[in-house]
Amino acid sequence: MPGSSNPVRRAALKAALAMREVTDLGADTSWAIVGHTLEMTLNARREARASRAPTVPRTPGRLMSAEPVRIAGEDSPLVGARISFTEAELELRFLRDDLVRLTWEPGELPLPWALAAETEPYRPERPVSFQQDEPGAPCRLASNALAVDVDVDGGVRISDVAGALLRRELPPLRRGATVTSRFRLRPGERLAGLGEQASTVDLRGSKHRLWNRDPGGAWGPGQDPLYCGIPVLVGLHTSGNVLTFYENTYEAQVTAGEGALGAGLPVQVDVAFAGGVLRHYVTTGSLPHVMDRYSELTGRPYMPPRWALGYHQCKWGYRCEADIREVAAGFAADAVPLSAVHLDIDYMDGYRVFSVDHTRYPDLSGLSDDLKERGTHLVAIIDPAVKADPSYDVYADGVRDEHFLLDEHGKVVLGVVWPGKAAFPDFTDARTRQWWSGWYRRLLDSGVSGIWHDMNEPTSITLWGDRTIPPGTRHSAEGRGGDHRECHNVYGLLMDRAGWEAMAEFDGNRRPFLLSRSGWAGLQRWAWNWTGDVESSWEGLRQQVPTAIGLGLSGVPYTGSDIGGFSGIPDAELYLRWLEMSVFMPFCRTHSVLGSPNREPWRFAEPFRSAINRLIRLRYRLLPYLYTLAYHAHERGHPLVRPLSWPDEGSGSSLTWPVDDAYLLGDDLLIAPLTVAGARSRQVTFPRGRWYHWRALPRPGDGGTGEGDDGHWTGDQIELVEGGRTVTLEAPLGQPVVLVRAGAILPLDDGWDAGAVDAPTAPAGALTTGHEPHLAAWHCFPDASGRAEGTSYDDAGDGYGPSRVDRLSLSDDRSVLAWERAGEYRLPGRVRVVVHECAASRARADGNEVGVRVDGSDQHPRAVVEGPAFRRLELELLR
Repeated sequence: MPGSSNPVRRAALKAALAMREVTDLGADTSWAIVGHTLEMTLNARREARASRAPTVPRTPGRLMSAEPVRIAGEDSPLVGARISFTEAELELRFLRDDLVRLTWEPGELPLPWALAAETEPYRPERPVSFQQDEPGAPCRLASNALAVDVDVDGGVRISDVAGALLRRELPPLRRGATVTSRFRLRPGERLAGLGEQASTVDLRGSKHRLWNRDPGGAWGPGQDPLYCGIPVLVGLHTSGNVLTFYENTYEAQVTAGEGALGAGLPVQVDVAFAGGVLRHYVTTGSLPHVMDRYSELTGRPYMPPRWALGYHQCKWGYRCEADIREVAAGFAADAVPLSAVHLDIDYMDGYRVFSVDHTRYPDLSGLSDDLKERGTHLVAIIDPAVKADPSYDVYADGVRDEHFLLDEHGKVVLGVVWPGKAAFPDFTDARTRQWWSGWYRRLLDSGVSGIWHDMNEPTSITLWGDRTIPPGTRHSAEGRGGDHRECHNVYGLLMDRAGWEAMAEFDGNRRPFLLSRSGWAGLQRWAWNWTGDVESSWEGLRQQVPTAIGLGLSGVPYTGSDIGGFSGIPDAELYLRWLEMSVFMPFCRTHSVLGSPNREPWRFAEPFRSAINRLIRLRYRLLPYLYTLAYHAHERGHPLVRPLSWPDEGSGSSLTWPVDDAYLLGDDLLIAPLTVAGARSRQVTFPRGRWYHWRALPRPGDGGTGEGDDGHWTGDQIELVEGGRTVTLEAPLGQPVVLVRAGAILPLDDGWDAGAVDAPTAPAGALTTGHEPHLAAWHCFPDASGRAEGTSYDDAGDGYGPSRVDRLSLSDDRSVLAWERAGEYRLPGRVRVVVHECAASRARADGNEVGVRVDGSDQHPRAVVEGPAFRRLELELLR
């Protein structure tokens, strides 16, 4: 259903999807959905009545005493203080010089599900200083980087070493079980984060519910909540950014100055949790630095297999092995690479997880082997819901050994999902996680390379209201006991942990690939994410950019959306524009709802078919760059998709902060998607500096052949653009708007460069299992002084063997390219170097003559060298 995403159209789309579900699932399951809807409606009314009970909000009261906290013993370094108030206690602890944890009690401390390791060993570089003039007076703790002042009423001020105020926190409030953190934004401060949100990047003036939820088959701008809320807020300001992580898994209501914008009033942010203790971590610095600190705390992303960064194809409705083989054959016939085919719920026997319908998929292992001959992997979906069937071994085993969630009376809780009535494993129990992990071997033994977790908010289908299980459902909570109010938001995270550990244990020579719809803080340790059932509309397409940026700033580096939108029928233009964006997103997959037309490339008429094929091949040309960004994410926790203000610091950032329809892919590529029907140009706001407008694919009007009137290739055109301003750029269909930061060296695979003068080296679209580059290439885009530099990472594409990091630097006159490397992974047998804005007559690699040619245009020549690996490449320039 293309077109507007207005609420009436979205409601009609959801109704149509609900009818399709009813038709597909049958009468028994449909009646079960009705019954579960009524049960959840009654639960919601009871919860609402309980929340309306009159309570008086309480502040911490007055400061009574403050005692320094040391690591161990009186002679050990001071790291914080415990400050007592008449109504509360504050434990303030420095974990690093620029990372402080604040815990307001009373309240039950959170279980450390989000944390990568115990925080007790964390400490600042030097002891913290503590100052209080007299008992009951305000106190100050200071490290080398931050000073924290605690007022007598419980207000907290965090400043840098120069005294600039970074965060002003008002005294927290407690109203019954609800605890609320309140802070004021600095003048001009922006606010981002909260995981997956259908909003602008800047959250000011909005209100959000953090309660992971399936929105019901289709979502678009303004939908709240979504599948993967994360209580991380990033304040963006010229005097320093501030990241805050709330370690509280209960439902939260976040109000970011709603109604205050434009009124001249300070913007106040309220974060109210429905239970638990108020614990939060605060760190400051540049965006790269705060993301490094946050991922140190909650875990670095794992290094994915290289094939995961390729192109994936899926559809709810690939019902049998013949469908999958037809898809693979179609890609092969068009010589288009394909890294993965995803199996949706159709492969299962009656939607029973960990089962295979052997009538429709008689030889899953043989299918996997055949696909891998062309480098294509199988990814299989797994839902948490286990069909309530006593003859089904997973269910019978789970009931016998008490692995399923129970209600207040000790009975197994049954929700309704695709198999009908179903039970839900208790992933907050380590014993159950281990049990669940054991079942993955069935699929992995059959040749499945990757796992896709869906419906793991967890979702239990209803016709309206919350699509989950009752709030009183009992959880183990690692043995201490808890309920669904506390454990709902981490359910998907802990399922992902169980799945990742299963894959890691199954084959220690392969890295897991796990895709998850839901999660929480720390998700990056276990899984990738995608944005779920987005509607097929231009508004839905545009929303993907700020949603991906927000996820990245919340610690989730790998995300993407279903190309063309999951729910609806995109026309060819909308699908193509969506693909133009998605080839520059971390996760690149086409997927669609049951009953919608198939979206394989050859289903589209020309010129769209050829444009789609070229864009998919471009994805593989970018693979070395994407893989290098994955390495940086693994090392530092930096997201692949970044706001334009990254890493542009200082006053220049204010120009790019409002931009949420363009993004950086790494430091060096700026992507500006087209999100308006019929548009053939768009405005682009640039960060400061020089940029190259890089037309990586053929210009329009060449008949799709890539050749102009003179027979020369017209791809890889560049045009210099000065940054720090807004410029209008042409954007013909099939030509994504891509800009390269001047001074960058991009690692590419020119084996997929269909615009090369010589024939492409990639054989008919085939891939190796490890997706090794066919022709490693470094494209140098000199800055105004002629310099450029860059890094690239390479290894076998999977496993834990040797690796190599390359660092390349171009001299200030473009005449010398130095290649430094670290690591034992083998060098490529042949490499290509392209120096843009450069013409050369001769080239020597480590003193040996090598061939060089000049192509491009007279205004924008480029020197191209191919030969063996080198340490020093010298160019004799044409003057």
